[in-house]
Amino acid sequence: MTLRLGLHAALFSLAPLVQAQAPADPSAEWIRAHAIPFSTSEAGHGFDDLAGLEKVIGNARIVALGEPTHGTREAFQMKHRLLEYLVERHGFSIFSIEANMPEADALDAYVNGGEGDPRQLIAEYGWTGDTEEFLAMVEWMRAWNAAHPERPRLRYTGIDMQTPTVAARIAAQFLRKHAPHMEKSAVLLDDLPARGEVDFTSATGSFPVKVARGKELVVSVWIRTELPIGWAGLWWRCDTPRGTGAFDNMQSRGITGTREWRRYETRLTIDDDVQNISFGCVVQGEGTAWFDDIELTLDGEPFVDPTFGFGFEEGTGSFIVASRVPLGAGCTVRSVDKSPHGGERCLEIRRKPEPDTGLVKDAEGVLADMLAHRDEFARKTSAREADWAIQNARVVAQWARMTCAQYPSRLKSGVRDESMAENVAWILEQNPGSRAVLWAHNGHVSRAEFQGVIPMGGHLERRFPDQMVVFGFGTGRGTYTALAPRGIFDVRSDNPLRPPPEDSIESYLASARLPRFLLDIRAARDAPAASWATVPHPMRQIGARATLDQQFFPCVVRDAFDVLVWQAETTASVPIRR
Repeated sequence: MTLRLGLHAALFSLAPLVQAQAPADPSAEWIRAHAIPFSTSEAGHGFDDLAGLEKVIGNARIVALGEPTHGTREAFQMKHRLLEYLVERHGFSIFSIEANMPEADALDAYVNGGEGDPRQLIAEYGWTGDTEEFLAMVEWMRAWNAAHPERPRLRYTGIDMQTPTVAARIAAQFLRKHAPHMEKSAVLLDDLPARGEVDFTSATGSFPVKVARGKELVVSVWIRTELPIGWAGLWWRCDTPRGTGAFDNMQSRGITGTREWRRYETRLTIDDDVQNISFGCVVQGEGTAWFDDIELTLDGEPFVDPTFGFGFEEGTGSFIVASRVPLGAGCTVRSVDKSPHGGERCLEIRRKPEPDTGLVKDAEGVLADMLAHRDEFARKTSAREADWAIQNARVVAQWARMTCAQYPSRLKSGVRDESMAENVAWILEQNPGSRAVLWAHNGHVSRAEFQGVIPMGGHLERRFPDQMVVFGFGTGRGTYTALAPRGIFDVRSDNPLRPPPEDSIESYLASARLPRFLLDIRAARDAPAASWATVPHPMRQIGARATLDQQFFPCVVRDAFDVLVWQAETTASVPIRR
């Protein structure tokens, strides 16, 4: 009797504990049941833990690999590892990256046995690819081609079209060599890049060289702004026999928004071998800025020269109120009497850019002309050489359409994503039967429309229905590399990832309590426990610039991706040290 009572009492005392246990989370259980855990993100560790991907890839012709930021080390490493897997196990032979198309040719030559310093070739892409992780992948591609001459060559290609200079030069040189009767088109190709370069407007001047050599220059300026888009600042540049020496344009600390008169300062040490010193006031974006009362010291002593001054009063003539680049329609530089800081006048730079209406017409006219002569070009050279020249003219036309897209910027993004998809399709047409791995941001590989823009992945799905598998990457905590919120030259690797908010995609993936895994979410529509994948939830999306606050945006991941790659903790990409 006593024993029974004791046992009953013991069970009764445990009952509250049993009842207090949280019920199993169906979504976490579903994720764990369908996850493909992988042991490491680093390449070179075999593929035993990726065996579950065989059915996921199937016969796909395109596998698109995203990334949550443009500077996440473990995402880059895992994309490298997946590239190795897809090449070795599935026969993929085309690598296509979110980088300018013609510039990629130099790296393609390198991975196929050509000469050159890969660090320098990678540096041409800018900071996003200028990393140890990317270099390791490029070196693997070269080694793979050298070790497997019997396999199709692994090609390195670019799909972007944001700058036209190299593409225009390639197309113009082809015309001058093989179609001299089309000189008019070649001249247009020469001129088109400069006609589109009106992203900033500057008033410029030259400073006496002899008085400044080897000295510390400190210059101050008063600036007032009404800039809904972009920034304003003061710039100084030293030209030396070695190229550009000391330089500062305040871009990393540029003045933005609407601000009343305020004093700003910049300083730099003038090179001993300086040959020319240029300076100016600059406005990038859209809006108006006013500049006044520029003062300067050299090694702490005020600079005074009766033949030189920075005033904007009538008749001073010391400051060249003009631009050395095309102003573009809607852009003006002038001396005005509107609320100056000191004196009676100040400098005004006003920008409300209007597209060069002839830019697209001329670029597309050149492309149409070259397409009409394609067979003639092919007879004189080869089909591949002719098509490559025409494709470069197409890149110029794509850039022109993007350049002339009006604000808001999403219209430009729409042109860019559609163009990148067009370029992927062209690469596959040039390589029939080949299979391609795409490397780009989550926002580009996604199929789902975002803020009114159909991304590259959406356009590709229409061109290649049921032939593509899209990997989206997610991460929970850590750091990443990115540009400072303002300033293209200020790249930092200590930007923090904000903790995923409750009910975000990352919070669901984290609930599985696995450090890293792949998750095929294509079956999520039929699973109540995976309903989180079929309705909008916040998901991290960080572009080239660091974002301190808003890092998450609504996303229906099942519409955007086929596979999610979860890495619970990630670190910033590692810049190449030269």
